[in-house]
Amino acid sequence: MTSIGLTPGAFDPANAVPDLAFPVEEYQSRVEKLRVEAQKAKVDLLWITTPDAVCWMHGFLASWYKANAPMRYPQCYGTALHVESGRYIHFDNPSEKAISAVTSVCTDNRWLPDRDATPNITFIMDALAAEGWLDCTVGMEFWSYVPNRAISTMFEGAFLSRGCKVVDTSVPVRRARRVKSVLEIECIERATAICDIGHRAIVEHLVPDMTELELFGEVTRAMMAAGGEFPALIPIFNSTPVVDGTMQITGHSMARRKPIVKGAMLKTDLCGVYNRYHGNVLRGYYVGDDPPAKLIEQYRCAGGVFDVIQTEIKAGMTVADVNKRLRQYYEDVGIWNETEGWALGYELGLSLPPDWVGDFYFHLGDNRWLDRVFEENMVTNFESCFSTAMIDTLVYAKDGTRVLSEIPLELIVVPV
Repeated sequence: MTSIGLTPGAFDPANAVPDLAFPVEEYQSRVEKLRVEAQKAKVDLLWITTPDAVCWMHGFLASWYKANAPMRYPQCYGTALHVESGRYIHFDNPSEKAISAVTSVCTDNRWLPDRDATPNITFIMDALAAEGWLDCTVGMEFWSYVPNRAISTMFEGAFLSRGCKVVDTSVPVRRARRVKSVLEIECIERATAICDIGHRAIVEHLVPDMTELELFGEVTRAMMAAGGEFPALIPIFNSTPVVDGTMQITGHSMARRKPIVKGAMLKTDLCGVYNRYHGNVLRGYYVGDDPPAKLIEQYRCAGGVFDVIQTEIKAGMTVADVNKRLRQYYEDVGIWNETEGWALGYELGLSLPPDWVGDFYFHLGDNRWLDRVFEENMVTNFESCFSTAMIDTLVYAKDGTRVLSEIPLELIVVPV
């Protein structure tokens, strides 16, 4: 051992009170999804390290994953799933025994003996060899940000040295999470309702010359009082001038000490979060009594696409089908522009910092990846941004698509 103490104090698991986000059966069904995807990929052992995927698989949830930690204290955690038997082992630092006992359904946890990478990786490899799970095809998540490249390379080398073939299984692991269960959709619905509470707090608390940070604090307080959690990335929350009736873009700007002045636009890209499931709602607020007619019309045209989504878009359609119909709408109302503005969507679901943007992504300007299919019970956001701030959360079904937020899809005027 290279240092004294791997835990900050005592922990008695007999005193732990489980606080699972879902029933055990829900997690069992997720393991089966992973096994099906791994079998399709001809993989014998999955080594899962993306925090979102580990949490989705068996519930383990922490506040720190050492993604950019000191080099002398590398992250060597992960969950190994033996595809044939369905058994899995979670490896982690013993400092996480308490949170594992509360959040995870995993019954086989192995605690790392050291702070350095080499002895910990050897410990993991020896444990897997003792189970007879090596000398096979191992799938690693090459697109995971945890562990970093240095440690990921060490793991790959360790698997290869034990006679394994190593392949990238980022796609099948992400694919297993794409179609949501009934319980997952219920969480996203609740998350979006929490997001709506945040938006209503804007109308309640916004007064000229308060800072963006002051208002963002009120919004955060309201959402957390309703049971919300920290979002997986820092929301866009900023004010911007209106020039000749057109809202100016500000990029991915977080709240600052900048005062919100009369005549400005406030852009608020919030995510409500429940059991780590995200519902994304962006709206634009005009601060004042008399918004420009051009701005009102731009928002009317951008928001009208959601009527088309609800009435004409459904599960079973390809990205090509959806892109064609929605682009036709934008061309008909006269706001489609090849260089300014965008219309796109991305998968939403269980997310941990630093990102809530899921893997399935589509853009109306794409000329590739058009044969992908919107499946029943997929969830994405949709961004209709043509000098406007307009995003909502969508659930795809065979008979249509639901738009989850109740916040009006139009320019919201806050008289002051």
